[in-house]
Amino acid sequence: MTATNIQNNQRPQYTKAQTKFILATLDSLMDEGVDGCSVRKISERAGTAVGLINYHFGTLNDLLAATYLHLAYTLMDKAIEKSQSTVLPRQRLSFFIQETFGDAVMQRKILRAWVVFWSMIDRAPQIKQAHDSSNQAFRVFLQQSFAELNKENPVRPTPRLAAIGLTAIMDGLWLEWCLSCETFNSDEAILLCEQWVDAACK
Repeated sequence: MTATNIQNNQRPQYTKAQTKFILATLDSLMDEGVDGCSVRKISERAGTAVGLINYHFGTLNDLLAATYLHLAYTLMDKAIEKSQSTVLPRQRLSFFIQETFGDAVMQRKILRAWVVFWSMIDRAPQIKQAHDSSNQAFRVFLQQSFAELNKENPVRPTPRLAAIGLTAIMDGLWLEWCLSCETFNSDEAILLCEQWVDAACK
């Protein structure tokens, strides 16, 4: 099972030129946060004319939404790939959790980009749609994982609510770590998620 299979109909394909802008946008946000969220700075990083963003995406918000999806699905695909290294349902969830708090994710520059995206959700429908789409794919995977666990031990509440709960805990930990990375470390975040999963499966 891959994230592509889960939400294939919601994952757009991009041209080489569009991908270049997406990667330039991500670099700009990771390096400068909200200050990097400008057509001029993104175009400079991409080494192209300013007008090409409108040509390839229509608006800056459309480009930001595409970048959100790229980042979200890239991280999710890696976590799902990691989880597939075992056939044991409970261990699959553990591997998924470990990857979502691994070194590739717990970087201030990556979380700096997330903060920009989250701050724009209420103001940019394109970014809200990207958030809703990727979050749904994330929850679908977790719900399926909890459903597998449910065959062995009753999951309380339901697998769907368990998936929502674990997603909320992960989001909250990411945000808290971004605001104050000294509060806890990755191992402690993983432990909190693991304890929650164990409690839901009793």
